[in-house]
Amino acid sequence: MKYPNYQRNHVILPGRGDELKKFLKATVSIGGKTVKHKWENGFSSNSEDALTWSCFDVLRNLPHDKITQALDEMMEDAYDGKLSFSFSNDRNINIHIGKRYETESLPEKESTEVDASVETDSFLFFIEAKLYGTIELPDDRTHKYDQIIKKLRVGLEVASRQEKIFYFIFLDLAPMDKMLDYGKKALNAEYFKHYKYNNNNLYNCLYDITISERQTFDEIAFNMGWLTWASLFKTILRAVVAQ
Repeated sequence: MKYPNYQRNHVILPGRGDELKKFLKATVSIGGKTVKHKWENGFSSNSEDALTWSCFDVLRNLPHDKITQALDEMMEDAYDGKLSFSFSNDRNINIHIGKRYETESLPEKESTEVDASVETDSFLFFIEAKLYGTIELPDDRTHKYDQIIKKLRVGLEVASRQEKIFYFIFLDLAPMDKMLDYGKKALNAEYFKHYKYNNNNLYNCLYDITISERQTFDEIAFNMGWLTWASLFKTILRAVVAQ
C-alpha cells in the first residue's frame, strides 16, 4: 500500500512532526550515490523504518518509569528472561532512531546507521530491524561484512571506548527458529545462529576489534538477542496504557 502522504504511515506524537520529517529526509550513501531512502519508503505500508519510528519515538517520549518498564519487558522477550539487570537502575537512558556510529581505533574507519539504539551509563544496545527484507551480505564493492557482523564490529568498538557493555538485538517478524521455515527470510535467522552459537565464527570476524575486557566471546554471543515485532507492539501498547 502506498499512502498519499507520509503522515498516514507513521505514529506522530504532538510536536514531533518536524523531528519525523528530519528523520525521513536524512541521506545515506548506497553504491556511491547519496539517496533519501527513508523518504522514498516513507509512504509505503511495508516500511520497516516507519514501524521503527512509530514504536521507538512513542517509547522515548514516555515518562521514565514507563520507559524502564517497556525496556525491561523487551529484554525479557529478546533474551528469554535470562538477563539479570533492570533498566530501573539507570537514570540516564537515551533512545535513538537512525543514529550513525563510527569506530576510531581501527586502521580503516567503519561506520553504520543503527535502526534503534539504547544508551545508558553502563550499556549500549543496537537493534537491527527487519520487516520483509533480509540482511545485507558481503560483496566486492560496498560491503566487506554481512549486516550482523557490521553492527557487532562497530557496536563492540564504540562500547569499549565508552567503557560500556554491548548488546545486539535482531528484530524480525517471527521467532528465530520459526523464521528458518520462511524461505528467503530464513537468511536472517541462519546468519544470526551462525554467530550466536559458534564462537569461532564470531572470533574470525571480530578478532581485530578492541573489545571491553569485561566481555568474552561467550558473553558477546549471549548478548545477542532476538525480538519479534509482535512482542514489541504489545510492550509499547502496555507502556502507553499503564496507569
